[in-house]
Amino acid sequence: MLSPKQIAEALQVSESSVKRWCDSGRLKTQYTSGGHRRVGTKSLLQFLRDSNKTLVHPELLGLPAFPADENADPEKLSEQLCEALLNLDETRSRQIISELYLSGLSVLQIMETIIVPALHLIGDRWQCGDVQIFQERRGCEIVTILIHDLRRMIDEPPAEAPQAIGGAVSGDPYKIPSLVIETVLKEIGWNATSLGENLPLETFASAIDALNPTMLWLSLSYLRDVNQFLQEYQTFYQKYGDRVAIIIGGRAATPELLKQMKFFSYCESAERLVELCQTWSTIQQPHQTS
Repeated sequence: MLSPKQIAEALQVSESSVKRWCDSGRLKTQYTSGGHRRVGTKSLLQFLRDSNKTLVHPELLGLPAFPADENADPEKLSEQLCEALLNLDETRSRQIISELYLSGLSVLQIMETIIVPALHLIGDRWQCGDVQIFQERRGCEIVTILIHDLRRMIDEPPAEAPQAIGGAVSGDPYKIPSLVIETVLKEIGWNATSLGENLPLETFASAIDALNPTMLWLSLSYLRDVNQFLQEYQTFYQKYGDRVAIIIGGRAATPELLKQMKFFSYCESAERLVELCQTWSTIQQPHQTS
């Protein structure tokens, strides 16, 4: 919780201006037992995004300072992020992402137009032999930090919001896709939880029994044994296909594979999943599968 004085110092404005924003309701404010104004960091960040105010000293809020580049386009920014990741430059990577968020971009836009393309660039350079294993591994760890940064800037959905859980199946070591899904769903008001990577279908079944979610996403970036997965999935779907909306995604979810599966929906991107969730009240019930 921040005081008007702290906010004034971070924005380089007068303390009286901050108090006026608090009292007018422009800046969501709580009050101490002594009547002092206090503002949560998330509320301040939302105010900055809505009002286009400049955060002169972001370090006072625990954010890295970074001069805005108004002429930078998404392709250029994703290339900059790619270079920062390959240079193991966590500070620069966080600077790029925090500046984009404060500029007003949604978490989904940052994920889809900057972070994911940067990872694809790293993958392309890996295939060409221009990237070492340590660079790719540490780059992925930094991306995980970036996603957690973005998640901390989002208000927690209310307890009564629809719940989604998910993760990567057995043999799939990629955790980033599910972290992306968790974060973009939280942004639109879903109680989303990534269970992790390399998870057998049996543990997804246990999670459904314990948490009773509305939706389950299965990330299929890599399948070690397609036939074994299909056999296990068929059994899993027979038991849980009527209880939860199963969403399939990932590059291993080929048209050939999908033809052999039953599911509620296939989403080729986080953007498509967000669109689906935003129209949730108008779509069919989970047991009416694709």
